[in-house]
Amino acid sequence: MFNDKVAVLPFLSKLDAHMKEILHRASIAFVLKVAAAGLTFAFNVVLARLLGPHGAGLYFQVFTVATIAAVVGRLGLPNTLVRFTAGNAAVGEWGSVKGVYAKGVRFGLCGSLATAAGMFFLAPWLADSVFSSPELVAPIRWMSVAVVPFSVSFLYAQLLKGLRQIAGAISVESVSIPAFCLLGTILLVPGWGVRGAIWAYAGASAICLLIGWWLWRRAAPQLRGIEGHFAARELLRSSGPLLWMSILQLITHWSSTLMLAMWRSSADVGVFSVANRTAALTSFVLIAVNSIAAPKFAALYRKGDLTALGQTARNSAKLMSIMACPALLVFMLAPGQVMSIFGPQFEGGKWTLSIMAAGQFVNVVTGSVGYLLMMCGHEQLIMKVTALSAFMNIVSNAALIPELGVTGAAIADATTFGLQNLIMAWFVWRRLGIWTLPFFGIGGKPQRTSISEAGEEPLP
Repeated sequence: MFNDKVAVLPFLSKLDAHMKEILHRASIAFVLKVAAAGLTFAFNVVLARLLGPHGAGLYFQVFTVATIAAVVGRLGLPNTLVRFTAGNAAVGEWGSVKGVYAKGVRFGLCGSLATAAGMFFLAPWLADSVFSSPELVAPIRWMSVAVVPFSVSFLYAQLLKGLRQIAGAISVESVSIPAFCLLGTILLVPGWGVRGAIWAYAGASAICLLIGWWLWRRAAPQLRGIEGHFAARELLRSSGPLLWMSILQLITHWSSTLMLAMWRSSADVGVFSVANRTAALTSFVLIAVNSIAAPKFAALYRKGDLTALGQTARNSAKLMSIMACPALLVFMLAPGQVMSIFGPQFEGGKWTLSIMAAGQFVNVVTGSVGYLLMMCGHEQLIMKVTALSAFMNIVSNAALIPELGVTGAAIADATTFGLQNLIMAWFVWRRLGIWTLPFFGIGGKPQRTSISEAGEEPLP
Protein backbone atom coordinates (compact mmCIF):
# COMPACT_ATOMS: atom_id res chain seq x y z
CA MET A 1 0.00 0.00 0.00
CA PHE A 2 2.80 2.41 0.94
CA ASN A 3 4.67 1.72 -2.32
CA ASP A 4 1.53 2.37 -4.35
CA LYS A 5 1.14 5.78 -2.72
CA VAL A 6 4.80 6.61 -3.37
CA ALA A 7 4.36 5.70 -7.05
CA VAL A 8 1.24 7.83 -7.47
CA LEU A 9 2.36 10.94 -5.59
CA PRO A 10 5.02 12.07 -8.12
CA PHE A 11 2.41 11.88 -10.89
CA LEU A 12 -0.09 13.91 -8.87
CA SER A 13 2.50 16.50 -7.81
CA LYS A 14 3.31 17.30 -11.45
CA LEU A 15 -0.26 18.11 -12.44
CA ASP A 16 -0.97 21.66 -13.62
CA ALA A 17 -4.10 23.66 -12.87
CA HIS A 18 -5.91 22.38 -15.95
CA MET A 19 -5.26 18.73 -15.09
CA LYS A 20 -6.18 19.30 -11.45
CA GLU A 21 -9.51 20.69 -12.60
CA ILE A 22 -10.01 17.65 -14.82
CA LEU A 23 -9.03 15.32 -11.95
CA HIS A 24 -11.44 17.07 -9.57
CA ARG A 25 -14.32 17.03 -12.01
CA ALA A 26 -13.38 13.56 -13.24
CA SER A 27 -13.79 12.22 -9.72
CA ILE A 28 -17.42 13.40 -9.81
CA ALA A 29 -17.83 12.07 -13.33
CA PHE A 30 -16.20 8.79 -12.33
CA VAL A 31 -18.65 8.24 -9.46
CA LEU A 32 -21.58 8.94 -11.79
CA LYS A 33 -20.11 6.73 -14.50
CA VAL A 34 -19.63 3.92 -12.00
CA ALA A 35 -23.30 4.31 -11.09
CA ALA A 36 -24.24 4.37 -14.79
CA ALA A 37 -22.10 1.31 -15.51
CA GLY A 38 -23.66 -0.53 -12.59
CA LEU A 39 -27.17 0.36 -13.73
CA THR A 40 -26.40 -0.62 -17.33
CA PHE A 41 -24.88 -3.91 -16.20
CA ALA A 42 -27.90 -4.62 -14.00
CA PHE A 43 -30.24 -3.77 -16.88
CA ASN A 44 -28.36 -6.12 -19.22
CA VAL A 45 -28.45 -8.92 -16.64
CA VAL A 46 -32.19 -8.50 -15.97
CA LEU A 47 -32.99 -8.22 -19.68
CA ALA A 48 -30.89 -11.28 -20.58
CA ARG A 49 -32.37 -13.40 -17.81
CA LEU A 50 -35.96 -12.40 -18.56
CA LEU A 51 -35.73 -12.68 -22.36
CA GLY A 52 -32.99 -15.29 -22.88
CA PRO A 53 -30.51 -15.20 -25.81
CA HIS A 54 -33.22 -15.23 -28.52
CA GLY A 55 -35.35 -12.47 -26.96
CA ALA A 56 -32.30 -10.39 -26.08
CA GLY A 57 -31.11 -10.78 -29.66
CA LEU A 58 -34.42 -9.46 -31.00
CA TYR A 59 -34.29 -6.50 -28.62
CA PHE A 60 -30.72 -5.57 -29.58
CA GLN A 61 -31.53 -5.81 -33.29
CA VAL A 62 -34.33 -3.27 -32.82
CA PHE A 63 -32.13 -1.18 -30.54
CA THR A 64 -29.46 -1.12 -33.26
CA VAL A 65 -31.94 0.35 -35.75
CA ALA A 66 -33.05 2.98 -33.23
CA THR A 67 -29.45 3.91 -32.45
CA ILE A 68 -28.68 4.39 -36.13
CA ALA A 69 -31.80 6.56 -36.57
CA ALA A 70 -30.93 8.64 -33.49
CA VAL A 71 -27.30 9.22 -34.46
CA VAL A 72 -28.19 10.22 -38.02
CA GLY A 73 -31.00 12.43 -36.72
CA ARG A 74 -28.58 14.37 -34.52
CA LEU A 75 -26.86 15.57 -37.75
CA GLY A 76 -23.35 15.39 -36.29
CA LEU A 77 -24.22 18.11 -33.76
CA PRO A 78 -23.17 16.63 -30.37
CA ASN A 79 -19.44 17.40 -30.45
CA THR A 80 -20.06 20.59 -32.41
CA LEU A 81 -22.29 21.82 -29.56
CA VAL A 82 -19.60 20.98 -26.97
CA ARG A 83 -16.97 22.77 -29.02
CA PHE A 84 -18.84 26.02 -29.66
CA THR A 85 -20.60 26.18 -26.30
CA ALA A 86 -17.34 25.70 -24.39
CA GLY A 87 -15.33 28.02 -26.63
CA ASN A 88 -17.83 30.90 -26.48
CA ALA A 89 -18.58 30.48 -22.78
CA ALA A 90 -14.82 30.62 -22.05
CA VAL A 91 -14.68 34.17 -23.45
CA GLY A 92 -18.09 35.31 -22.17
CA GLU A 93 -19.91 35.33 -25.52
CA TRP A 94 -23.31 34.35 -24.09
CA GLY A 95 -25.27 35.57 -27.11
CA SER A 96 -23.32 33.09 -29.22
CA VAL A 97 -23.94 30.35 -26.65
CA LYS A 98 -27.69 30.98 -26.89
CA GLY A 99 -27.52 30.96 -30.67
CA VAL A 100 -25.65 27.65 -30.65
CA TYR A 101 -28.25 26.19 -28.26
CA ALA A 102 -31.30 27.39 -30.17
CA LYS A 103 -30.10 26.35 -33.61
CA GLY A 104 -28.56 23.11 -32.42
CA VAL A 105 -31.69 21.84 -30.67
CA ARG A 106 -33.91 22.96 -33.55
CA PHE A 107 -31.78 21.17 -36.14
CA GLY A 108 -31.55 18.06 -33.98
CA LEU A 109 -35.29 17.96 -33.41
CA CYS A 110 -36.06 18.22 -37.12
CA GLY A 111 -33.44 15.64 -38.04
CA SER A 112 -34.55 13.08 -35.47
CA LEU A 113 -38.22 13.52 -36.42
CA ALA A 114 -37.28 12.70 -40.02
CA THR A 115 -35.28 9.58 -39.12
CA ALA A 116 -37.95 8.38 -36.66
CA ALA A 117 -40.57 8.65 -39.40
CA GLY A 118 -38.30 6.79 -41.79
CA MET A 119 -37.78 4.02 -39.22
CA PHE A 120 -41.55 3.71 -38.70
CA PHE A 121 -42.47 3.46 -42.38
CA LEU A 122 -39.49 1.26 -43.32
CA ALA A 123 -40.21 -1.26 -40.54
CA PRO A 124 -41.67 -3.97 -42.87
CA TRP A 125 -38.68 -3.75 -45.22
CA LEU A 126 -36.16 -3.80 -42.33
CA ALA A 127 -37.85 -6.78 -40.70
CA ASP A 128 -38.11 -8.82 -43.92
CA SER A 129 -35.09 -7.83 -46.00
CA VAL A 130 -32.47 -6.97 -43.36
CA PHE A 131 -33.30 -9.24 -40.42
CA SER A 132 -35.44 -11.89 -42.18
CA SER A 133 -37.76 -11.75 -39.18
CA PRO A 134 -41.32 -10.49 -39.88
CA GLU A 135 -42.06 -10.52 -36.13
CA LEU A 136 -39.85 -7.42 -35.78
CA VAL A 137 -42.21 -5.05 -37.64
CA ALA A 138 -44.20 -4.01 -34.57
CA PRO A 139 -41.14 -3.78 -32.25
CA ILE A 140 -39.30 -1.57 -34.76
CA ARG A 141 -42.29 0.77 -35.00
CA TRP A 142 -42.63 0.97 -31.22
CA MET A 143 -38.92 1.70 -30.86
CA SER A 144 -39.18 4.56 -33.39
CA VAL A 145 -41.09 6.47 -30.69
CA ALA A 146 -37.88 6.64 -28.63
CA VAL A 147 -35.73 8.18 -31.37
CA VAL A 148 -36.69 11.85 -30.89
CA PRO A 149 -36.46 12.06 -27.07
CA PHE A 150 -33.25 10.03 -27.04
CA SER A 151 -31.63 12.22 -29.72
CA VAL A 152 -32.59 15.59 -28.24
CA SER A 153 -31.80 14.59 -24.63
CA PHE A 154 -28.30 13.64 -25.83
CA LEU A 155 -27.90 17.12 -27.33
CA TYR A 156 -28.85 18.69 -23.99
CA ALA A 157 -26.16 16.57 -22.34
CA GLN A 158 -23.54 17.93 -24.75
CA LEU A 159 -24.67 21.51 -24.11
CA LEU A 160 -24.28 20.92 -20.38
CA LYS A 161 -20.77 19.58 -20.99
CA GLY A 162 -19.93 22.77 -22.84
CA LEU A 163 -20.79 24.73 -19.68
CA ARG A 164 -18.80 22.22 -17.57
CA GLN A 165 -21.95 21.04 -15.85
CA ILE A 166 -20.52 17.55 -15.73
CA ALA A 167 -22.79 16.01 -13.10
CA GLY A 168 -25.89 17.10 -14.97
CA ALA A 169 -24.48 16.07 -18.36
CA ILE A 170 -23.60 12.56 -17.25
CA SER A 171 -26.89 12.19 -15.40
CA VAL A 172 -28.72 12.91 -18.66
CA GLU A 173 -26.34 11.06 -20.98
CA SER A 174 -25.56 7.92 -18.98
CA VAL A 175 -27.50 7.53 -15.72
CA SER A 176 -31.15 8.37 -16.36
CA ILE A 177 -31.92 6.01 -19.23
CA PRO A 178 -30.46 2.80 -17.72
CA ALA A 179 -32.05 3.64 -14.35
CA PHE A 180 -35.55 4.09 -15.74
CA CYS A 181 -35.02 1.27 -18.26
CA LEU A 182 -34.15 -1.11 -15.44
CA LEU A 183 -37.30 -0.18 -13.54
CA GLY A 184 -39.47 -0.40 -16.65
CA THR A 185 -37.95 -3.74 -17.67
CA ILE A 186 -38.70 -5.28 -14.28
CA LEU A 187 -42.30 -4.06 -14.48
CA LEU A 188 -43.10 -4.67 -18.16
CA VAL A 189 -40.99 -7.50 -19.56
CA PRO A 190 -42.56 -10.36 -17.52
CA GLY A 191 -45.95 -9.60 -19.05
CA TRP A 192 -45.04 -8.15 -22.46
CA GLY A 193 -41.66 -9.65 -23.40
CA VAL A 194 -39.58 -7.83 -26.01
CA ARG A 195 -42.30 -5.24 -26.55
CA GLY A 196 -42.29 -4.42 -22.82
CA ALA A 197 -38.52 -3.83 -22.94
CA ILE A 198 -39.01 -1.43 -25.86
CA TRP A 199 -41.75 0.46 -24.02
CA ALA A 200 -39.42 0.75 -21.04
CA TYR A 201 -36.71 2.27 -23.24
CA ALA A 202 -39.09 4.73 -24.91
CA GLY A 203 -40.45 5.89 -21.55
CA ALA A 204 -36.96 6.25 -20.10
CA SER A 205 -35.90 8.38 -23.09
CA ALA A 206 -38.87 10.73 -22.64
CA ILE A 207 -38.13 11.20 -18.93
CA CYS A 208 -34.46 11.79 -19.74
CA LEU A 209 -35.40 14.57 -22.20
CA LEU A 210 -37.42 16.37 -19.55
CA ILE A 211 -34.53 16.13 -17.10
CA GLY A 212 -32.09 17.47 -19.68
CA TRP A 213 -34.29 20.47 -20.53
CA TRP A 214 -34.76 21.33 -16.84
CA LEU A 215 -31.03 21.04 -16.03
CA TRP A 216 -30.11 23.25 -19.00
CA ARG A 217 -32.47 26.00 -17.87
CA ARG A 218 -30.91 25.88 -14.41
CA ALA A 219 -27.34 25.83 -15.74
CA ALA A 220 -27.65 28.78 -18.13
CA PRO A 221 -29.51 31.67 -16.44
CA GLN A 222 -27.27 34.08 -18.40
CA LEU A 223 -29.21 33.25 -21.54
CA ARG A 224 -32.55 34.56 -20.32
CA GLY A 225 -33.58 37.85 -21.80
CA ILE A 226 -30.73 38.07 -24.33
CA GLU A 227 -30.83 37.60 -28.08
CA GLY A 228 -29.05 34.59 -29.48
CA HIS A 229 -26.80 34.94 -32.49
CA PHE A 230 -24.67 32.33 -34.17
CA ALA A 231 -24.32 31.62 -37.87
CA ALA A 232 -26.13 28.45 -38.90
CA ARG A 233 -23.53 28.03 -41.63
CA GLU A 234 -20.74 27.91 -39.04
CA LEU A 235 -22.62 25.32 -37.02
CA LEU A 236 -23.33 23.12 -40.01
CA ARG A 237 -19.83 23.52 -41.44
CA SER A 238 -18.50 21.83 -38.32
CA SER A 239 -21.33 19.31 -37.86
CA GLY A 240 -21.45 18.23 -41.53
CA PRO A 241 -18.19 16.24 -41.49
CA LEU A 242 -19.08 14.97 -38.01
CA LEU A 243 -22.41 13.68 -39.35
CA TRP A 244 -20.58 11.61 -41.93
CA MET A 245 -18.16 10.54 -39.24
CA SER A 246 -21.09 9.49 -37.04
CA ILE A 247 -22.57 7.45 -39.89
CA LEU A 248 -19.21 5.80 -40.50
CA GLN A 249 -18.84 5.12 -36.78
CA LEU A 250 -22.27 3.50 -36.83
CA ILE A 251 -21.09 1.23 -39.62
CA THR A 252 -18.00 0.36 -37.60
CA HIS A 253 -19.84 -0.21 -34.33
CA TRP A 254 -22.94 -1.97 -35.60
CA SER A 255 -21.87 -3.87 -38.71
CA SER A 256 -20.93 -6.87 -36.56
CA THR A 257 -24.39 -6.98 -35.00
CA LEU A 258 -26.13 -6.57 -38.35
CA MET A 259 -23.99 -9.19 -40.09
CA LEU A 260 -24.51 -11.63 -37.22
CA ALA A 261 -28.25 -11.00 -37.54
CA MET A 262 -28.09 -11.79 -41.27
CA TRP A 263 -25.81 -14.85 -41.12
CA ARG A 264 -26.33 -16.25 -37.62
CA SER A 265 -29.17 -16.76 -35.14
CA SER A 266 -30.80 -14.21 -32.84
CA ALA A 267 -29.21 -16.10 -29.94
CA ASP A 268 -25.73 -15.36 -31.36
CA VAL A 269 -26.68 -11.69 -31.65
CA GLY A 270 -27.79 -11.74 -28.01
CA VAL A 271 -24.54 -13.32 -26.78
CA PHE A 272 -22.39 -10.93 -28.81
CA SER A 273 -24.36 -7.84 -27.74
CA VAL A 274 -24.14 -8.74 -24.05
CA ALA A 275 -20.39 -9.44 -24.29
CA ASN A 276 -19.82 -6.24 -26.26
CA ARG A 277 -21.73 -4.05 -23.79
CA THR A 278 -19.93 -5.69 -20.87
CA ALA A 279 -16.51 -5.15 -22.45
CA ALA A 280 -17.40 -1.47 -22.90
CA LEU A 281 -17.12 -1.16 -19.11
CA THR A 282 -13.35 -1.25 -19.67
CA SER A 283 -13.52 2.16 -21.32
CA PHE A 284 -16.24 3.83 -19.27
CA VAL A 285 -13.47 5.76 -17.52
CA LEU A 286 -12.56 7.20 -20.94
CA ILE A 287 -16.12 8.45 -21.34
CA ALA A 288 -16.04 9.93 -17.84
CA VAL A 289 -12.80 11.84 -18.43
CA ASN A 290 -13.83 12.88 -21.95
CA SER A 291 -16.90 14.56 -20.46
CA ILE A 292 -14.57 17.02 -18.75
CA ALA A 293 -11.62 16.96 -21.13
CA ALA A 294 -13.52 17.81 -24.34
CA PRO A 295 -14.68 21.30 -23.28
CA LYS A 296 -11.27 21.88 -21.67
CA PHE A 297 -9.57 21.00 -24.97
CA ALA A 298 -11.87 23.41 -26.85
CA ALA A 299 -11.23 26.24 -24.40
CA LEU A 300 -7.42 25.78 -24.42
CA TYR A 301 -7.34 25.58 -28.20
CA ARG A 302 -9.50 28.71 -28.46
CA LYS A 303 -6.95 30.48 -26.26
CA GLY A 304 -4.06 29.14 -28.38
CA ASP A 305 -2.26 27.31 -25.53
CA LEU A 306 -1.00 24.06 -27.08
CA THR A 307 1.48 23.48 -24.25
CA ALA A 308 -1.28 23.19 -21.67
CA LEU A 309 -3.39 21.26 -24.16
CA GLY A 310 -0.65 18.66 -24.67
CA GLN A 311 0.07 18.22 -20.97
CA THR A 312 -3.62 17.86 -20.20
CA ALA A 313 -4.17 15.28 -22.95
CA ARG A 314 -1.16 13.17 -21.95
CA ASN A 315 -1.91 13.21 -18.22
CA SER A 316 -5.54 12.34 -18.94
CA ALA A 317 -4.44 9.27 -20.92
CA LYS A 318 -2.18 8.15 -18.09
CA LEU A 319 -4.93 8.56 -15.52
CA MET A 320 -7.45 6.65 -17.65
CA SER A 321 -5.03 3.78 -18.35
CA ILE A 322 -4.40 3.22 -14.65
CA MET A 323 -8.10 3.33 -13.80
CA ALA A 324 -9.10 0.90 -16.59
CA CYS A 325 -6.68 -1.87 -15.55
CA PRO A 326 -8.88 -3.55 -12.87
CA ALA A 327 -11.81 -4.12 -15.24
CA LEU A 328 -9.48 -5.40 -17.97
CA LEU A 329 -7.89 -7.93 -15.60
CA VAL A 330 -11.30 -9.26 -14.54
CA PHE A 331 -12.49 -9.65 -18.13
CA MET A 332 -9.23 -11.27 -19.25
CA LEU A 333 -8.77 -13.66 -16.31
CA ALA A 334 -12.35 -14.64 -15.51
CA PRO A 335 -14.48 -14.06 -18.63
CA GLY A 336 -16.54 -17.22 -18.15
CA GLN A 337 -17.59 -16.26 -14.65
CA VAL A 338 -18.55 -12.77 -15.80
CA MET A 339 -20.67 -14.03 -18.71
CA SER A 340 -22.35 -16.67 -16.52
CA ILE A 341 -23.93 -13.83 -14.54
CA PHE A 342 -26.28 -13.27 -17.48
CA GLY A 343 -27.32 -16.92 -17.49
CA PRO A 344 -25.76 -20.28 -18.44
CA GLN A 345 -26.63 -19.77 -22.13
CA PHE A 346 -24.29 -16.75 -22.28
CA GLU A 347 -21.18 -18.44 -20.88
CA GLY A 348 -20.11 -19.47 -24.38
CA GLY A 349 -19.30 -15.81 -25.08
CA LYS A 350 -16.33 -15.73 -22.70
CA TRP A 351 -13.70 -15.43 -25.44
CA THR A 352 -15.77 -12.73 -27.10
CA LEU A 353 -15.65 -10.74 -23.85
CA SER A 354 -11.87 -11.08 -23.50
CA ILE A 355 -11.19 -10.08 -27.11
CA MET A 356 -13.53 -7.08 -26.98
CA ALA A 357 -12.08 -5.94 -23.63
CA ALA A 358 -8.56 -5.94 -25.12
CA GLY A 359 -9.77 -3.72 -27.98
CA GLN A 360 -11.44 -1.35 -25.55
CA PHE A 361 -8.23 -1.08 -23.52
CA VAL A 362 -6.33 0.12 -26.60
CA ASN A 363 -9.04 2.77 -26.90
CA VAL A 364 -8.28 3.92 -23.34
CA VAL A 365 -4.47 3.85 -23.61
CA THR A 366 -4.41 6.05 -26.71
CA GLY A 367 -6.31 8.73 -24.81
CA SER A 368 -8.88 11.26 -26.02
CA VAL A 369 -7.45 11.43 -29.54
CA GLY A 370 -10.79 11.73 -31.32
CA TYR A 371 -11.91 14.55 -29.06
CA LEU A 372 -8.56 16.31 -29.45
CA LEU A 373 -8.91 16.37 -33.21
CA MET A 374 -12.59 17.39 -33.09
CA MET A 375 -12.15 20.17 -30.55
CA CYS A 376 -9.22 21.54 -32.58
CA GLY A 377 -11.15 21.71 -35.84
CA HIS A 378 -9.85 18.60 -37.65
CA GLU A 379 -13.26 17.12 -38.42
CA GLN A 380 -12.35 16.26 -42.03
CA LEU A 381 -9.35 14.25 -40.90
CA ILE A 382 -11.40 12.25 -38.41
CA MET A 383 -13.96 11.51 -41.11
CA LYS A 384 -11.26 10.02 -43.37
CA VAL A 385 -9.83 7.85 -40.58
CA THR A 386 -13.31 6.68 -39.63
CA ALA A 387 -14.10 5.85 -43.26
CA LEU A 388 -11.00 3.67 -43.43
CA SER A 389 -12.00 1.96 -40.18
CA ALA A 390 -15.54 1.32 -41.41
CA PHE A 391 -14.20 -0.29 -44.58
CA MET A 392 -11.79 -2.46 -42.58
CA ASN A 393 -14.58 -3.49 -40.22
CA ILE A 394 -16.96 -4.55 -42.98
CA VAL A 395 -14.27 -6.56 -44.79
CA SER A 396 -13.02 -8.27 -41.62
CA ASN A 397 -16.55 -9.09 -40.44
CA ALA A 398 -17.45 -10.52 -43.86
CA ALA A 399 -14.32 -12.66 -43.78
CA LEU A 400 -14.55 -13.89 -40.19
CA ILE A 401 -18.22 -14.21 -39.21
CA PRO A 402 -19.14 -17.02 -41.66
CA GLU A 403 -16.34 -19.20 -40.27
CA LEU A 404 -15.95 -18.09 -36.65
CA GLY A 405 -19.35 -16.62 -35.81
CA VAL A 406 -19.44 -14.54 -32.62
CA THR A 407 -15.68 -14.90 -32.03
CA GLY A 408 -14.97 -13.67 -35.56
CA ALA A 409 -17.13 -10.58 -34.97
CA ALA A 410 -15.21 -9.87 -31.76
CA ILE A 411 -11.84 -10.16 -33.51
CA ALA A 412 -13.01 -7.86 -36.31
CA ASP A 413 -14.28 -5.20 -33.91
CA ALA A 414 -11.31 -5.28 -31.52
CA THR A 415 -8.80 -5.05 -34.37
CA THR A 416 -10.66 -2.24 -36.12
CA PHE A 417 -11.15 -0.13 -33.00
CA GLY A 418 -7.54 -0.60 -31.91
CA LEU A 419 -6.11 0.42 -35.29
CA GLN A 420 -8.49 3.37 -35.59
CA ASN A 421 -7.34 4.86 -32.29
CA LEU A 422 -3.66 4.23 -32.99
CA ILE A 423 -3.98 5.99 -36.36
CA MET A 424 -5.70 8.99 -34.75
CA ALA A 425 -3.02 9.10 -32.04
CA TRP A 426 -0.41 9.36 -34.79
CA PHE A 427 -2.32 12.21 -36.47
CA VAL A 428 -2.63 14.05 -33.15
CA TRP A 429 1.18 13.88 -32.98
CA ARG A 430 1.65 14.99 -36.58
CA ARG A 431 -0.94 17.79 -36.61
CA LEU A 432 -0.77 19.12 -33.05
CA GLY A 433 2.63 17.86 -31.87
CA ILE A 434 0.98 16.05 -28.94
CA TRP A 435 1.92 12.46 -28.07
CA THR A 436 -0.94 10.99 -26.02
CA LEU A 437 0.23 7.44 -25.29
CA PRO A 438 1.45 7.76 -21.71
CA PHE A 439 3.71 4.72 -21.39
CA PHE A 440 5.11 4.23 -24.88
CA GLY A 441 7.47 6.04 -27.21
CA ILE A 442 7.73 9.80 -27.34
CA GLY A 443 7.25 11.82 -24.20
CA GLY A 444 7.95 15.26 -22.91
CA LYS A 445 6.49 18.54 -24.08
CA PRO A 446 4.53 18.93 -27.32
CA GLN A 447 6.54 19.95 -30.35
CA ARG A 448 4.34 23.04 -30.85
CA THR A 449 3.40 25.47 -28.11
CA SER A 450 0.84 27.65 -29.89
CA ILE A 451 -1.64 27.56 -32.74
CA SER A 452 0.52 29.90 -34.77
CA GLU A 453 3.43 27.42 -34.61
CA ALA A 454 1.04 24.70 -35.80
CA GLY A 455 0.26 26.85 -38.83
CA GLU A 456 -3.40 27.29 -37.90
CA GLU A 457 -5.70 30.09 -36.89
CA PRO A 458 -7.71 30.22 -33.65
CA LEU A 459 -11.29 29.04 -33.86
CA PRO A 460 -13.79 31.72 -34.95
